[in-house]
Amino acid sequence: MTSPFEPSQKIPVKLPSNHPDLLLGLDDLLNLGLISDDQVKQISRQYLTCTVVFTPQTASEPEEIFTPSTPPRKPLIATLPPIPTVPKKPSFVNSMLQSFGEELSVRWLLFLGIFLVVLSSGVLAASQWERFPAVGQYGVLFAYTLSFCGFTFWAGKQSNLRLTAQTLLIVTLLLVPINFWAMDSFSLWQNPLNLIVIGIASLTLTFITNQLCQNRNIITNFPSGKLPLINIIGLSYLHWGWKLSNFPLIAVYLAMIGTTTITVYNQLTQPQENTNIETPQWGISLYFTFLIYALLTLLTRAIFIAGVNITQLGLAIGICGGLVIWLSEKNSSTNPSILWEELGRSLLLLGWLVSVITEPVQAIIVSILSLWVFSRRLQRYNLQKDFLAIFLIGLQTIWLGWRLIPNELKTLLISTATHLTNSQNEPWVLLSIALFPYIILMLWLTDKLHDQENQELADFGEYLTLFLGICLTIISLVNPTLRTANFLLSTITLATFIQRRAAFYPPLIYLTHGMGVLTLISSINWFLPSLNQEIWAGILLAIMIAEWGFSLGEGITRRSAWYIGLVLAAISFSLLWVNAQNYWAGNWQNQNSLGVIWLITPLALTGLAIRNTEPNRTNNRFLSVFAVGISQLLTLPLPGIRLIGLGVGIAVMLVHTRYSRNQIYAGIIIGFGLSFLTALLGEGVFGLIQLKISGWFVVTALTILSLWLWRGVLLRKGTELAIIYAAASDKWAIALCTIELSALTLHSSLIYQGTIKTEYFYIITTAIILGAIVYRSWGQSKEAAFYGIGWCLELLTAEILGFGEHSIIRIAIANIILGLTTQLFGEWWRRKHQLQTLPNSFHILPLIYGAFSVILRLNTFANFTGFCSLGVALIMIGVGRRREAFKPLLYFGIIGLSISAYELLFYQMSLSKGEALGDGLIAMSALGTSIMYAYRILTPWLISYLGLNSQELKNIAHLHWVWSSILFLFAMTLPIQINSSIVLGTGLFLVRYAIWQGKENSQETNQEIWVYLGLIEVGIIGIYLQNLPIGRLISEQLLPWNGAISCLFAYFLYILPWQRLGWSKTPWQRTAYILPLIIVGTTGLTTYPITLIIVAAYYVFLANAATQIRFTYISLILIDWALFTWFNDLNFRDSLWYVIPIGLSLLYIAQIDEQLKLSTTKPLRHSLRMLGSGLICGWTILFYQNLPFIPGVFSLITIFAGLGLKVRAFLYVGTGTFLITSIYQLVIFSLSYSFLKWIVGLLVGILLIYIAANFETRRTQITALLRNISDEFANWD
Repeated sequence: MTSPFEPSQKIPVKLPSNHPDLLLGLDDLLNLGLISDDQVKQISRQYLTCTVVFTPQTASEPEEIFTPSTPPRKPLIATLPPIPTVPKKPSFVNSMLQSFGEELSVRWLLFLGIFLVVLSSGVLAASQWERFPAVGQYGVLFAYTLSFCGFTFWAGKQSNLRLTAQTLLIVTLLLVPINFWAMDSFSLWQNPLNLIVIGIASLTLTFITNQLCQNRNIITNFPSGKLPLINIIGLSYLHWGWKLSNFPLIAVYLAMIGTTTITVYNQLTQPQENTNIETPQWGISLYFTFLIYALLTLLTRAIFIAGVNITQLGLAIGICGGLVIWLSEKNSSTNPSILWEELGRSLLLLGWLVSVITEPVQAIIVSILSLWVFSRRLQRYNLQKDFLAIFLIGLQTIWLGWRLIPNELKTLLISTATHLTNSQNEPWVLLSIALFPYIILMLWLTDKLHDQENQELADFGEYLTLFLGICLTIISLVNPTLRTANFLLSTITLATFIQRRAAFYPPLIYLTHGMGVLTLISSINWFLPSLNQEIWAGILLAIMIAEWGFSLGEGITRRSAWYIGLVLAAISFSLLWVNAQNYWAGNWQNQNSLGVIWLITPLALTGLAIRNTEPNRTNNRFLSVFAVGISQLLTLPLPGIRLIGLGVGIAVMLVHTRYSRNQIYAGIIIGFGLSFLTALLGEGVFGLIQLKISGWFVVTALTILSLWLWRGVLLRKGTELAIIYAAASDKWAIALCTIELSALTLHSSLIYQGTIKTEYFYIITTAIILGAIVYRSWGQSKEAAFYGIGWCLELLTAEILGFGEHSIIRIAIANIILGLTTQLFGEWWRRKHQLQTLPNSFHILPLIYGAFSVILRLNTFANFTGFCSLGVALIMIGVGRRREAFKPLLYFGIIGLSISAYELLFYQMSLSKGEALGDGLIAMSALGTSIMYAYRILTPWLISYLGLNSQELKNIAHLHWVWSSILFLFAMTLPIQINSSIVLGTGLFLVRYAIWQGKENSQETNQEIWVYLGLIEVGIIGIYLQNLPIGRLISEQLLPWNGAISCLFAYFLYILPWQRLGWSKTPWQRTAYILPLIIVGTTGLTTYPITLIIVAAYYVFLANAATQIRFTYISLILIDWALFTWFNDLNFRDSLWYVIPIGLSLLYIAQIDEQLKLSTTKPLRHSLRMLGSGLICGWTILFYQNLPFIPGVFSLITIFAGLGLKVRAFLYVGTGTFLITSIYQLVIFSLSYSFLKWIVGLLVGILLIYIAANFETRRTQITALLRNISDEFANWD
């Protein structure tokens, strides 16, 4: 059941205005008494635009309105016209204008009108201000207030000016406190005559306020009773007497406390009216809006005018904020109240900020108000940000409370605590214990939230409290005593918290267990602060063993002990690593071997792996292997000790491999064994000799051979464990073989760099590895073995050649020989064994040899390097012709042939001195042309040898044509000293190839492209001809007429019968389209205007011949160019001469373009017309306002053109130009005469108020008129 003290809630309902059952629904709501008859009429006027015919039940009798004793209400029967299936969507402009009739638009126009009226009249009065006495100056404000009051009463009596009346009422009531402020500010008390004015004005204002607040036709939700009216009037009277000392501060607090008391009392004791209460437009009711405004006015005057110290007003500001929030909760709808809540919270924050430094008591009271506000929000919304606010406010309240303690007592408490905890140098550490009760308080609060089943909010509070606890713990770290106390309190708190929870949280259990261990460690450090790192490592390892012993079994607590043991192991390792790190860096001071104690960690984990069950056994086993691996970092730097570490590693891995039968573990055992043997050989244990580097290479090669021999023995044994060890041995041998071959490769490279010398031991090593690989792959066709053999052959060759001259070229030539040999060997192998396909290694290895030879000879350029490239190309061709899939490799080989030819040419060119770069490019182009024709001539033989078809060979020739043409093009841009006949011959051969290529294969789809390319090369040759005598004649003497001459050539290109000659006519005609434009573009500003007219006429001919009207656009541009040239020659410098042709050109395009005449492109045509006409008229507006007749004449011409031709664009642009010109001239006139300016502003303000009232009263008529105008404009072009 709803309490009578709760405010009424409004339920907004959104329905479509064209719903067929809308009127029936309104009738049902009217019968139920949920809405009134006036509201039905208002809805009908505002939203229902269709014709509605109201008829009573008896059509022959007129309807009589009376009130019987038992009122049987006649149902309202309404008929609707047929509803169209798809309602017509109004235009954008019509929709925008119709929106002026809505409530927000009306209020906005009223606000603008009132603002302009007040501002303009205020400025007018200020211009004569000095002529008035103080009472006269106040009389202006009083007269304004009376004027607005009168208009309010008049508008309130009009049934169709409800919004206007409410707006004027708001302005009147807002002016009342300003009047009392003005009376006090003008010091009207000093004159007896002025006291009479004060009396009359105050009584009048009181009467006005009373009448306006009691007028239910305008303000329907004013609270009943006398206290609200006394409150709102009293806030105005509190502006009196501010000349008295300290009265402004008293007045502000009287206003805040009195308003809060009256408002709360009235809200709690007076019932709320539920009938005919409209939805508040301000978020809360107008009455409470006036209250807040009056309070803020007092605050503003006190702070900024009276100069009251703002720090003394913190509590007042906070009370005001709390009142605003409380009113927004009690008297507002849901969504608009957000603004008021934000205002209230801002005031609370402001009140706290201004008082927190100097007035802690006020700040505490404001904090309590804030706690009350956010606690109510927390109960209502359950938001985490509200809990966070409560948390922070409570925390800072503790700080404020501490500031209230006398300084002597604070000093005594701090000195005593710091003496007990030995924290004299850092007293702030005491916060780690002092704030701990706040943590307990917040945990109690979250426990209450758990009891209320608010799980999400409670979890957030716990995380927040945990964060504070972490911060306090971090603070306590600098003091051993407080750290130990904090750890102990945290452990007890966490343990108690976990016991109170029905559900277990593993992270909290881990944290509690960890805090307990930290408490123990901190206690040891407190009592024994001078222990070194090695002893601490031992202590941590002891605790680790205890934790892991406790972890045996089931349960989350035991599981946490396992994790904590891992953490302790990691920390102890880091402590021992400090010394080991010095050993690795070569610092042997303070040498000790205590790092060996960490070997207990893998042994303990191994024991856990044996005792535990899956999956714990798997985890412990993995961690044990990892631990035994990293433990070597602590033992390997120490001679002798490293053998113990490796031995323990072998023992641990033997146990794991025996139980798990894992190949990885077997590989690790072999790794430890090899490391153990390496350590024995390195330290010379048992009298073993010290090996040199070459000796280590031989030992490694023998180890590889031994591993593969041991693999054979294990495979013959055949047990499961033997097979695992055999596989691990094989992988180790492969890895060592790869490393050994890589080291030998590095050794060979150093030989040829001259850094070291070769030795026979390295040749022996390579031979042993070669034999080992052959043994491993005997009877098996593995490609990796073939690569290994090839690698060994490469190294043998390099090592043997290293005894002679250290020449890289010798290695490169040797690699080419190896590549050709392996390629031929593959051909022989396939023929011998009659194989369809060879293994991939037979294809890849020759390519590797060839690629390596190319890399080795990159920095060498001599007469034989071209033949080296030829050898590599032959390798690629020989491999590429084997399979269809290798065809890209074949293409690379063919490219290599061309590269080798060019390389030979480059060498010959390098021997020549003084030749220009253009000559070299011509030579390269001629070579490419020769290769191109060679491919076309030798096509039958190449098809049979390379396995390519004729089209593929043709494509290769095409590529050479493209390459030669590019070279020829670049050569044309450079100086050329070679014989011109070679240049012309090369160019003609390229042109002939391209033109005939476009003719001979009519079935190809790209034949026209060849014609284009050939014509482009003709143009390139033409550029070259300009350097010849005949070319100079054309380029110098006839330059201004080149455009007209090109039209003659283009004309013949267009009309010749190309199809009968064997070519498509399209490329020739397209060339005819663009040739004159290219020539005109190259001649530029030297072109005569008559030449431009001739070219324009040529494009008019093309438009008629090709029936393409858009060719005239080119003519249009050329004509504009000619006009601009003529204007410049005639010295027409006015910019309008140049803008008009551009605008007319745009209008021409909009008029004659066929595509723009379609109905779908009508908006684009309209936009183009707007752009063309707007360019001309806009230019006159921007640059010819000093000559107003020019934009005026152009605007009138455009307006008459729009009206006569029925073109909207002309009418819009012309009208806009006319209005802008007129307004601009009016503004200029007003700036010259300032008094007239404010007269105009006053008239505009009155006009805005008049427009707003008309939109409110004549909404239907204006809407119909706008719709008719929009429909008529829609029929225009």
